[in-house]
Amino acid sequence: MAVFKICNFIGKNCRQSEEKMNLIKTIIVEDEKEQAEVTKSMLEQLSKETEKYLFNITIFSTPMEFLESYKFDADIIFLDIKMPGINGMDVAKEIRKNDQDVTLIFITSLAQYAIEGYSVQAEDYVLKPLSYPEFKIKMLRALSVVNIRSGRSILFENNNVTIKVSLDNISYIETDHHKLMYHVNDGSVYYRHEPMKDCEDFLKGTDFLRINSSYLVNLKYAQKIEKMDLVLNDGTRLKISRPRMNEVNAKFLEYLK
Repeated sequence: MAVFKICNFIGKNCRQSEEKMNLIKTIIVEDEKEQAEVTKSMLEQLSKETEKYLFNITIFSTPMEFLESYKFDADIIFLDIKMPGINGMDVAKEIRKNDQDVTLIFITSLAQYAIEGYSVQAEDYVLKPLSYPEFKIKMLRALSVVNIRSGRSILFENNNVTIKVSLDNISYIETDHHKLMYHVNDGSVYYRHEPMKDCEDFLKGTDFLRINSSYLVNLKYAQKIEKMDLVLNDGTRLKISRPRMNEVNAKFLEYLK
């Protein structure tokens, strides 16, 4: 495994650069060293040209080495499709088991894999041999997605496994004694030990709304207000407290506009 920081190459002080530029944690999983260097070089060039992005790059030469050490903290992952042992598509499927948020970009010599990439929510693919103009267009598009997603995920520890869940996939959050229950749209539930107030502060500026002392609801999943209940798309009914009724009504109507 090799670790590179682009600030070492663009002739700027690293601390100053991080203050002025967006730091993008980038992983390259590529068994061909020369190809990995080409991808890294193009990221360096993009950083110099835009002066907006600082790429912190880690290169893994084997997919298993990557899977064993991945901490669900990357912004963008480049995956070669054809690698020994396990191919890039299978690596992507493993990533998506615990990380729905990271941006995936495939590097391949066969355009046919682009269609299969939709099954793992790949953002894009780049054909070999890499062309910088095409690479730049696709990277700028991917970076716009990264900027939108930034800070919009929560990490959970479940049976000694770290799982990253996008806020968009959380339908509501419920207090349960001294812990919080995060209800996800696929029916799963994750727990975190933290006060509801801290969670509410973290979610300011999002579509989550406090409807009583026990519930924070993602308005994306709210279907209607019926008497004193907020009814979710799956039929779940959550009580709205009387003091919050006017605020919930107003915020829900505003969200529907």
